[in-house]
Amino acid sequence: MTQDTAGFPAETRTVAMRLTGIALLWVALSALVYVPGSNDVAKATIVAIAGFASFAVGLSLFADALKRDIIAKLGRKQPG
Repeated sequence: MTQDTAGFPAETRTVAMRLTGIALLWVALSALVYVPGSNDVAKATIVAIAGFASFAVGLSLFADALKRDIIAKLGRKQPG
């Protein structure tokens, strides 16, 4: 079992990254639902900016976790 720099198993880190990414994508979706129905323009703008930021970070974390999983699986394959 491989470990990352913090001493945790690498699988634990990728699962945590994937779950955090999914949670941030849900936050972005809830912002997308909230903004069109809001009457307060300032609050809607803040929520829209926060939603976009959480979408970008969530997608980045989720993609990085998937990349780490793929690299780990390719590293475990035995040649020939």
